[in-house]
Amino acid sequence: MPWWKDCARRWSKSKITAATMHSKRSGFKHSLGLRLVWATLGFSLAFTLLAVAARAYWAWQENWAAMNADLMLVEQVYQQTLSKAIWEMDREALQAHMDSAARVSTVGRITLKMASKTRAPEVLERTAPGWQASTLAPTLRLDLAYIPFPGGSEPMGELTLAGDERVLWADLRGEIFDIVIAQLLQSLLLAGLIMLVFSRSVTRHVQHIAQHLGQLTPDAMGEPLLLARNPALHDELTLLENGVNQLQGKLADYLVRQQQYENELGEHRDHLADMVRLRTTELESLNQAQQLVLALSNQLIHASHTSFDSCQQECLTQVAQHLGVHHAFWLVPVPGQAAFSVYAQWQADGASVSLVALDELTAVPVKLAREELLFFTSPEGLHRQLNAQEARVFSSPSVGASALALLRGEDANYGMLFFGKPADQNSWPPEHQALVTMTTQMLLQSMRHNAQMTHIVATQEALHQANQQLETLSRHDALTGLFNRRHFDEAKCDEFQRATRSGQPLSLLICDIDYFKAYNDHYGHASGDQCLQAVAQAMQDALPRGGDALARIGGEEFAVLLPATTQVAAWLVAERLRLAVANLHLAHAKSSVEPWVTISIGLAQLQSGQHTSFDALFEAADQALYRAKEAGRNRAIPCQSSVVQPE
Repeated sequence: MPWWKDCARRWSKSKITAATMHSKRSGFKHSLGLRLVWATLGFSLAFTLLAVAARAYWAWQENWAAMNADLMLVEQVYQQTLSKAIWEMDREALQAHMDSAARVSTVGRITLKMASKTRAPEVLERTAPGWQASTLAPTLRLDLAYIPFPGGSEPMGELTLAGDERVLWADLRGEIFDIVIAQLLQSLLLAGLIMLVFSRSVTRHVQHIAQHLGQLTPDAMGEPLLLARNPALHDELTLLENGVNQLQGKLADYLVRQQQYENELGEHRDHLADMVRLRTTELESLNQAQQLVLALSNQLIHASHTSFDSCQQECLTQVAQHLGVHHAFWLVPVPGQAAFSVYAQWQADGASVSLVALDELTAVPVKLAREELLFFTSPEGLHRQLNAQEARVFSSPSVGASALALLRGEDANYGMLFFGKPADQNSWPPEHQALVTMTTQMLLQSMRHNAQMTHIVATQEALHQANQQLETLSRHDALTGLFNRRHFDEAKCDEFQRATRSGQPLSLLICDIDYFKAYNDHYGHASGDQCLQAVAQAMQDALPRGGDALARIGGEEFAVLLPATTQVAAWLVAERLRLAVANLHLAHAKSSVEPWVTISIGLAQLQSGQHTSFDALFEAADQALYRAKEAGRNRAIPCQSSVVQPE
């Protein structure tokens, strides 16, 4: 027996055995009949629920109408008897009639309201045990009247009958139970019938087909599948039977052709050995090209940003020398123009080639975008694939075979490569084509790497500038642009220590805008922000020295550190600040000092014996500010009386 038949038989038996064992293990777990039954039961259940809901609704309506009719009948029966008992004031008869009416099963409560002209109406009521008021059961009200003589009518009261909702629910439950039982029996009978019909007409034939396929082997391909059923039937099972028999025939033909292929395979085996030897030689050359590209890639990876262009030139030179070309050019697109320029080039010793009319290369990039690599074995081939105008750009009497490669990625266009071999070479061996391909990918990836490195350097520089800007923003108030409380806290410690060590004077001003809350309430917070900005700018412009530090330390509160400044000089600076703000003439209708915005200033000079910390100096200036406000605002007051106050 041929080896291929033995392998096919073993494989077929193993696959069929595995499928049979899986089918036996699973049993009827995935049976089509059961799935059909479950689908039928599901549909029947849904239909049952809908039918129960519809019939329950109509049953409720019918029971409600029947209860209402019963209540009307009770009214008709007891109307005259109750009216007569009330007229005759026969309480025993009245009680008896009430008890009799209350014993009617549909009556939940009976209420009799007896009218009287001389006293308040009397109410008699009978309620069935466990009865509760309901809006679902019917309720009837009837005015009672007695006719003592023809033509005379006396009102006796009002009779109210309330139905018992429990009777309605009890009747409804019984009917729903009957409906559900009937529907479930119908569903089960229908599912059983479907299962029986499906099993006899489909399942047993499918099992027979599965058994036939399980016993099928390469030697038994000629045994057809025959189903034990009426041959006059033409349905899906007939199509399945014919399909299995056709498949067996095709498999038999396939095995015959496989034998023919085996014979042909032997003939190709020797030819393949020759090709392997030839390919081995090519692979050795290709390995050399790969080693070259790997070495050049390492050079490009480790090249610095400044020496990257020269390293690219060196790579192009080594590849061109390995290919043995006459010259090589790397052309890059000119930004904003449909033209190219020479980025890098190499020419053999004694060669002198220049490319002209680089602004006419429009069709070559389009052609390369479709094919990426173009190899020409002769100048004639170059002229056949390119138009005459563009072919002249690359044509030269010293060029034989040539190649063009596209350097374009998804994100950028890095131009194209051109390699021109000497005129006596008119071929591109596979290893040379592979080297051109690898060189293209290497240079493309290196350009992407260089672009990424350039972007990283630019990002680092931008990050450095952003950090500097953040540092500046972290020390300045966002609204006024002045130093903020953080910078003030750091500067106060430095200046306090410097003044303590050197003995130089240090003065502090604390400024507060007068009636700023009233300004905000009257003009709005947006105008309040503009007021703060204008006051801050005026105070900053009025400071005489660059070393003086003006900071916003609160909402409308500012502080000024004046290094090497005595209290007298500090008072003069405070007056300049106060006048600078007053001269803005910012309207302030809610100020009781002036019709415009003013500030109050408290100042203090560091005294070594009194101020052991900056907080003590700050407290002295703050107290001076408090005194300035008490004195009428719009003034600068020092913490000591040795300085003359402004008029």
